[in-house]
Parts: sequence; structure tokens; C-alpha cells
Amino acid sequence: MIEYDKFIYLDVYKTGSTHINYLLKQITLEPEIRRNRHAPLTKVRPLTWKGGKLVFATVRNPWDWYVSMWAYGHTKENPLYSHIKAALGKKELNELYDTSNPTVSFPLWLRSIHDPAFIAKILKGHRLPTSGLADFMGFYTYRFLRVTLPYPELLLRWPFIRSLDGAIALQKRFATYDVMMKSETLDEEFAEFVVKYRERCGFTKEAVDLVREKADAHRNTSVRTLASYRDYYTDELRDLVAKRDRLFIDLFGYSF
Repeated sequence: MIEYDKFIYLDVYKTGSTHINYLLKQITLEPEIRRNRHAPLTKVRPLTWKGGKLVFATVRNPWDWYVSMWAYGHTKENPLYSHIKAALGKKELNELYDTSNPTVSFPLWLRSIHDPAFIAKILKGHRLPTSGLADFMGFYTYRFLRVTLPYPELLLRWPFIRSLDGAIALQKRFATYDVMMKSETLDEEFAEFVVKYRERCGFTKEAVDLVREKADAHRNTSVRTLASYRDYYTDELRDLVAKRDRLFIDLFGYSF
């Protein structure tokens, strides 16, 4: 989360958060109060929660999110890649992140991070392997809920969540954001957000112009060798994500 005087941004990983973080620094009159990247609101505000502040978050098509996590992983060593690197040998690591052969490497990687045994191997000491959720919940869904639910250390585990339907119901009831924007239309949605909440959030008069000016510079930093995220998927892999990350289909209307 990134907190300012009048609002809080829940920066879910790989959903345009770097771009939004940059823009907020340029358009907000008051200085940033605190940041705890990709963390839930209650981690630093356990009692006051929103405290009257507007809370917004960003989300991304789940199929595209996984491709981005894979393609971006080894270039900047994001947290998931770092855990995999620490747990596996060089040969296994190269097989998972061979960007020169994406139609083989990406399917291997995607199946692996949806395998509870693999998750337990690479995330020793972390909550997901011991939560009881890895059997039915996708990695992206878990990461998303971890940022957007209150007290995820308590709620993100069995028996509070016993199925994906249970996770969706919990999200509908307790999600801490007031506004959600989609990564695919983020430039337009954020500009509209700035117009609507300029006074409430303390944005500058020039904020909308700056947001629109920087839209052309908003690019995905993942290095991809195939034209579309759809090209990375077989029918089997498409259905795997549809099943384990159905939350994004049901709540935000995403489709392949």
C-alpha cells in the first residue's frame, strides 16, 4: 500500500502499479505519508483501516498477468523468481525461464506454480503452502487477496476459505478498496479518477493533463517473444487459469 494524506493506493503486483506510483508523485499536492509495497491496508493501519481516506486498487487480466510474471521474472528478479532461483538448480531454473522457447518453458512454469507441491518447495516458511488454499486457488488470486483483504494473515487460510467460491464471497464482503481500475484501460480510467476525485484526493490542477501526457510512455516492461498473451496458452492452460483464478472472471468480467 502507498498512503497519502487523503487516499491510499493498494498496489497489487504487476497491475500497472509502477506507473501509478510514478504519477502519484507528480500530481499529489501533499507528500507521501508511508509505503509498504504490495501489502494490505491493515499491515500498517491495523485499527483505523481507511480512516476516512479513499482507497483504490488496480487489477489485470489473469491470463496476461501470468505471462507478464513469467516474462518479467528473470529480468528484474521479482520475488517469485527469487524464491524459485533459491530453491532449484540452475538447469531446472533455465528450463522454467527459457524465453527463447516460450511455448515449452511457459507451460512448464505455469503448471509448476499451480502445483501445491512446487509451491511448498519454493515458498518454505511462507503462508501460502500452509494455508490450505494452494489446492484450489491460483497464485495470482492469492496475491490479489493478500493485498485487498483486511488481515490476510488471519483470513487467507482454511477454515475461513474452503473453496474458490468461499474466497469470492469473502472478497465481495470485505474487500478494502472503494475504487478498482483495470490495467488494460488504466490510462483512461485513472484520468477519469483524477477528474472525479481531484479535490478529495488533493491532486494538482494540472493532474489530468499530466496523466494523459504520460499515457504514451506507459508500457509493459516484460520482454515477450510472442505477439499476444493468448499465444502462450494451450486450451488446457487457458482452462487451468479459468478454474483456479475464476475470481477475476466472476468479479471483474475478465475473459480469455
